[in-house]
Amino acid sequence: MESLSAANAQFCFEVFKEMSYDHTVENIFFSPLSLLSTLTVVLFGARGDSASQMEKVLHLDELTRTANSSNTRCEQDTGVHSHIQALLSDITKSSHSQVHVASGMFAEEAHPYLPEYLDCIEQLYNLKPENLDFKNNLEEARMQINSWIENKTKGEIKDLLPPNSLTASDQLVLVNAISYRGTWKYAFQKDQTTAMAFRLDESQSKSVQMMRLQGLLKLGSIKEPRVQVLEMPDAEDHLSMVIVLPSEDVGLGQVTREITYEKLNNWLGSANMKDAAVVLHLPRLRLDGYHEDLTSILAALGMTDVFDLSRANLSGATAGGGLVVSKIIHRATLEVTETGSESTFTNQTSKVENPEIVKVDRPFLLFILHKETKMILFYGRVSTPSGRN
Repeated sequence: MESLSAANAQFCFEVFKEMSYDHTVENIFFSPLSLLSTLTVVLFGARGDSASQMEKVLHLDELTRTANSSNTRCEQDTGVHSHIQALLSDITKSSHSQVHVASGMFAEEAHPYLPEYLDCIEQLYNLKPENLDFKNNLEEARMQINSWIENKTKGEIKDLLPPNSLTASDQLVLVNAISYRGTWKYAFQKDQTTAMAFRLDESQSKSVQMMRLQGLLKLGSIKEPRVQVLEMPDAEDHLSMVIVLPSEDVGLGQVTREITYEKLNNWLGSANMKDAAVVLHLPRLRLDGYHEDLTSILAALGMTDVFDLSRANLSGATAGGGLVVSKIIHRATLEVTETGSESTFTNQTSKVENPEIVKVDRPFLLFILHKETKMILFYGRVSTPSGRN
């Protein structure tokens, strides 16, 4: 699982870099693991160069069998697909935090799926790829996808596809949506929230609702680049929120350029992170990352053939050829707010002298990690709190 965590992290940082080119100051937020799981469903049916390109971009080339093998039986899976599904299942089963995931694969009805492909995808991912009539009933297809996403996310994500987001020429549309509302080990209390200034850059600031909690948290300081790293577990010690806060004289851009999976692991290692009594000031957060089509980003990373009608080879998913990935739509939402006094969890340590004060009052990086595997579930750059992307 460690190698899968590394693959997911490499994919995460490379996608983020591509997303950042035209969005240098806005919030960026997405779920690499959720997106990866959607793409591996396509990978399972890809063959030849289409498969090898996908494996390379997803950093799964060392973890999967050659794409040219006759991969028609589920038991030939090398474990990557089943590991991803097991991990997502583990993440979503939390009894306190609310994680909802919806991954859908919708092909034009002129391209029916192979029965063995449907069987394997249902077995490995608990997902049933569907055929829709994009050519003749486009609006009905859009409404069906939106209804499916809303149902799968328990109403957390509605109207994923706005009008005119699909075209009659679409062949294969991938949709992926994930939402998360965490319940933390130490709760933010509503009566502790106050208005504070958040510095957007050297010359601008805005007033935000700054929450407060006190708890025993993992805290570390990195010398190069100079950042504070704080880890806050959820109520079940299952997932954790990691905040990377640059010092006041270090730009967030420098940190995002330098961060790697290896560095993140080192930062979170026991040699750096220590238990500390912390008073944390954190802006109330509502992050909403909507990416209307990621095909150009993935093509820039080297995944090109599956988007090219003359080159796409998805013969493991459908017979007859001619199927090409038209759109990849991804939405990720995260809410971090006050719990209220009704929380049944410990929400504060006993009073201690000289607690560490961590005031997140400037742009920062945010991760949601699966604690056991260090898998990155969410990654975000928060330039302005509570803003919608």
